[in-house]
Amino acid sequence: MANVIGGGTGRFLTDETGDPIDSTNRLPVETEQDDAFASMVTFGDLAIDTTEDNNDLDTLCGTTGAPVTNAKEIFIQTDDANTGFVMVGENNDVDAGSAVGSRRGIKLNPGETLVLALSTFASIFLDSSTGTQYVNIAYFT
Repeated sequence: MANVIGGGTGRFLTDETGDPIDSTNRLPVETEQDDAFASMVTFGDLAIDTTEDNNDLDTLCGTTGAPVTNAKEIFIQTDDANTGFVMVGENNDVDAGSAVGSRRGIKLNPGETLVLALSTFASIFLDSSTGTQYVNIAYFT
């Protein structure tokens, strides 16, 4: 654990023994292993309707029987041919309401991508602004 000693321009970091951090005494840095992402799983052309109850990621991707719980990052990309937008939110608390001010969640226009640093598909819901819009989902393990 590092500590900050001093104030203003005389401020410097020390390590856990009180020695100053410099070019010969550095803070330990933990990094991801070389194979930080062991594999990538993708699901394409998933139809999102205007009823968010039916659009949780496990249901959309067909993984309800074996829920995704080992993701390192989840990518949600809207199809560039969509004519409306898709809202991404949590626990049915997502709404692509027709009027500004009634929408809840993160709005993705056609062709946009959202990266979530989550391990599970649980509680991620999608809602479309109009008709059926399409998304592509990918996650890294």
